[in-house]
Amino acid sequence: MAWGNSWNRWQGAEGPIFMVGNFRVDLTTLLVGLHAMSMAVGAVAMAAGLGAWVNAGVFSSAQLAEGHVWTLVTYPFVHDIRQEGIWFAFEMLMFFWFGREVESAMGRKSLGLLYAGLTVGPALLIAGLAPWLGSVVLAGSGTIHFAVFLAFCALHPGAQFVFGLSARWVGWILMAVYSLTYFAGRDWLGGVQLWTTGLIAVAWVRAGGVSWPQISFGKRPKNTAKKKAAPKKTGLVPLEKVDPILEKISREGMDSLTAAEKKLLEEARAKLMQKDRSSGSMR
Repeated sequence: MAWGNSWNRWQGAEGPIFMVGNFRVDLTTLLVGLHAMSMAVGAVAMAAGLGAWVNAGVFSSAQLAEGHVWTLVTYPFVHDIRQEGIWFAFEMLMFFWFGREVESAMGRKSLGLLYAGLTVGPALLIAGLAPWLGSVVLAGSGTIHFAVFLAFCALHPGAQFVFGLSARWVGWILMAVYSLTYFAGRDWLGGVQLWTTGLIAVAWVRAGGVSWPQISFGKRPKNTAKKKAAPKKTGLVPLEKVDPILEKISREGMDSLTAAEKKLLEEARAKLMQKDRSSGSMR
């Protein structure tokens, strides 16, 4: 693992969703808690002979055709500790590490939309391909959280892992290993889910993330005719937004920047040039 690397820079600029004592609960932490709680509840239900209630949350194209639409969002939280074992704890730990980095870089809302897309999108695609490739049962969050790790690799491709491997190569190696596993088992739909989630995650990062749509239901402002248009702000981009980008360029190169980071850097450069021209004309 990349212990102590400079990319490990969680700042939580948006602030926590809520606090538990002195512990900050962000979106990634909340999702880890929900998965842990659902695993514990599922284990108790299985031991009490209520396995049917747990299986009701599993996704399959047959259940979706029967109207079980809730399984599109419940299947990631169905964990069978008898099968996952210690790997469940390892998966949650990895998601906690890398998910917080993605949340820090892209924002809480963008990570929430990404997580929803990784959950619902591939499941709908698998349901559509079921008549040709057969049906498959989806349960657990392993593939979704691996896609979040790929999003981290896209954000910090030059981050160093064990044996000096960069994040981009670790991502490709793991994708190859998982793909061969699905290929050897002739699990075509499992491979579809793997590659679909991976492509969604990387494309999301390259696009700079997406924010929640803003819908305003405010009342019509009064005396609009008397109000003058506010002057357009021409101030420079705050240094606290530019400095992390410059540090990332020095560590990983220009190619490591996302579309949003490149846009912010270009805006800062343009405004700085505009300020220099204005200062020169006044002399």
